[in-house]
Amino acid sequence: MRPIVVPQLNANDNNCLIQNYYCAEGEFIHSGDLITTLETSKAAIDIECEADGYFYPTAKEQTDVRTGEVIAFVFESLQEMNTYKELSVGSATAESTASYKLSNQAEAFAALHQFSQQELSALNKKLIKLSDLEELLKQRIDGDEARILLSKNQKQVSKTVSESHTNIPNAFLLMKVYCDEALTGMREIGEQFEAIVGFGEVLPVLLVSIKDEFPLMYGKLKDGDTFIPAAEVNVGVTIDVGTGLYIPVIKAEHAGRIEHTAEIMMEYKYKALRSSFAETDLMDGTITISLNTSADVVSVIPIILPGQTGMISVGAVMKELVLKEGTVAERSYINLGLAYDHRVVNGFYAVEFLARLKSKIEHFEINV
Repeated sequence: MRPIVVPQLNANDNNCLIQNYYCAEGEFIHSGDLITTLETSKAAIDIECEADGYFYPTAKEQTDVRTGEVIAFVFESLQEMNTYKELSVGSATAESTASYKLSNQAEAFAALHQFSQQELSALNKKLIKLSDLEELLKQRIDGDEARILLSKNQKQVSKTVSESHTNIPNAFLLMKVYCDEALTGMREIGEQFEAIVGFGEVLPVLLVSIKDEFPLMYGKLKDGDTFIPAAEVNVGVTIDVGTGLYIPVIKAEHAGRIEHTAEIMMEYKYKALRSSFAETDLMDGTITISLNTSADVVSVIPIILPGQTGMISVGAVMKELVLKEGTVAERSYINLGLAYDHRVVNGFYAVEFLARLKSKIEHFEINV
């Protein structure tokens, strides 16, 4: 479920009035739909939904609410919504006979994770806040073992990783790629377009440029013996800014030019911070790039996503000393990896593909 929280509407008002809701309880709404209008002493602000799902209000119309308060939830399914309603009713009944009160956010969190009245009473607090329950969740004991529940996003990651390891016999190849020319080129392009340009923005463009040479790297295996080539190149890129791992997809209409990939990647990074990806942002990838460019990361062996035949991995930029015309000089390189589905792609083909990508990077052959 995704909470709808009252934002900080202006510097002076921490309270506002819910005028009315534009959708009914249990109604399926879409990302971007108008949910409600909040009225402060100075303005009326429209609040939009950030995800598809079933709407459930927790605060009534024509009531005052505070900044940070949860006023509604958007659930993935009606079953999830009804389960929450049952749990929240039970929580409210228990609270009425207890010596504590729960904040609005804490009440929703307690219902979701099914905290008992005994657990809540043991906190010895008259007012229990969300942060209290988040800490309690970390300390929860199941027998002799601590229990930390996986987030919804991490559960999906777990499912995908398990399916990949179970069904796809992958092989892995690694090449050293010198990148001084690419680093200079990316810096110049970034200045030209006033954008952040790195390997996450450059590699989609390069992958589009070599598709026709290596069709087996772009498509999917069907029924174990038939390969279906992709009609176009949609490039997935891993993004993790601390809110969970996401693999949004740069669609074909944007993947071929650097100014487009730079714009889309910046948008995706903001969405990752807010965990506000639409389902369509994460669909229809034909090949994926695993970015692992944090300092000192030498290499990462990625999985292959179901429905694809390969994933590129990029490590951090490394430095080495070399002799150049009798003088010691420094040069930069990355380790470029390729995990590939061995049912479709053999070693020679994989080497040719990665070597072509290596050449494109080292000579910085890119459409601007």
